[in-house]
Amino acid sequence: MTKQLQIVMVFIIVYLSFGYLLYPDLIYTLTDTTHWLVVLCQSLLHVALVCLYIQGLKYFPNSTVTDIYLKMGKWAAIVVLLPFVVNLIGLMTFSLRMHTEAIRAIFLPRTPYWAILLLLMSIAFYVALKGFSAILRSAIFILFIILFISLMNTLSSFINYDVYNIAQDKDFSLAFLSDKRFLYLLGFSSFLFLGFISRNTTLTSKPFIIASIATTIISLSFVYAPLFIFGQETVVTMTNPLLEARDSVNLGWFVFNRQTMLFGIALIGLVIIANAVMLSMMGQILHNLLLKQRIKASYWMTIIMTISFIIAFWIPNQALAKKYFMWSTGAQATFMIIIPFTIFIYGFFTRKGVVKNAKS
Repeated sequence: MTKQLQIVMVFIIVYLSFGYLLYPDLIYTLTDTTHWLVVLCQSLLHVALVCLYIQGLKYFPNSTVTDIYLKMGKWAAIVVLLPFVVNLIGLMTFSLRMHTEAIRAIFLPRTPYWAILLLLMSIAFYVALKGFSAILRSAIFILFIILFISLMNTLSSFINYDVYNIAQDKDFSLAFLSDKRFLYLLGFSSFLFLGFISRNTTLTSKPFIIASIATTIISLSFVYAPLFIFGQETVVTMTNPLLEARDSVNLGWFVFNRQTMLFGIALIGLVIIANAVMLSMMGQILHNLLLKQRIKASYWMTIIMTISFIIAFWIPNQALAKKYFMWSTGAQATFMIIIPFTIFIYGFFTRKGVVKNAKS
C-alpha cells in the first residue's frame, strides 16, 4: 500500500471525526430544505481549497508548512502559525470534551468524564509520539472498521425511514451562502495536515478529490438519516440527532443489539486518530518555531496535552463545550482559507522569480 493512499485514509478519518457530532446540527440550522445543496456547496469549496493547497505545496518539494512560512520570514511564520496552534489546542480540547460526553452516554454512564477524557488523551498522545508513520499505519485498520460500521448503520436504518419527512424538500434557495455559519463548515475540513507530512512525499490532487466525493456521500448520510426518521421539525430540537437516529434501530440479531454501540466504537477510533494528527502538527510547529535546539517536539506535545486536559476538565457541560467548539471551528475556517492561499501565492511568485532569473 502506497504512502499517499494511507494519507488519503487519514484525510477521510480526520474529516469524519468532526462530522459525526456537529456537522448535521449546523446543516439543519442553515436551511429547512434542500440540505443536500448545502453539503454539495461546502464540498465544492472544500475540493477547490484542497487542490489549491496541494498545488501550493508542489512549489516547495520536501518542505512542510512550517518550512515554507520560515522561508517567508520568521515573523510571518509566528504571526500565522502560532495563532493556528492556539486554535488547534482549542479545537482538540473542545472536541475531546464533546466526544467524551458522547462515549459516556453510550458506554459508561457511571464513569466520571475526566477518566474517559484522560484515557482518550493518553492514547492519542501515545500515537502522536510515535509520529505520522504510526498514524498512517493505524489508519488502515481504523478506516475499514469505520466504513463497515457506517455502511451497516445506514442500511439497517432503512426500516425506520419515512420519505414523507423530506417530501417537501424542493426549495432551491441559496440564501445559506450569505450566512456566516456556512463558512463554519470549512472548519470541519481535514486537509491542512497534508502540509505537515509533505516532506519526502509527492501529493497529487486526484486521490483527495475522490476521497472528498466519498466524504460528501458519508456526510449526506449523516445529515439525511435523522431527517428520514424524525423530520426537520424534530431534529432541530435534538441534542444529538444522529445519535438518536442510530439508537432508534434495534439489531436483535447482531452481537451489538443497539446501533449506538457501533457508533461509539467508531467514535473512539476517529477521535484518537484525529487528535493524534492535530497534536503532531502542533508539536512540529512549536519545535521548529520556538527553541528548536532546546525543546523537543515531544516536550511541546506533553505541555499541550496538559493544558488541554486542564481546560477540558473545567468545562462544566457539553453545551458549553459545543459552543466553544463552534467558535474554534469558525477560526479554523479562517486558517483553511489563509494558509492555502498564502502558500500558493508565495510559491507562484517565488517560482516565477526563479524562472525569470534562470532565463536572464
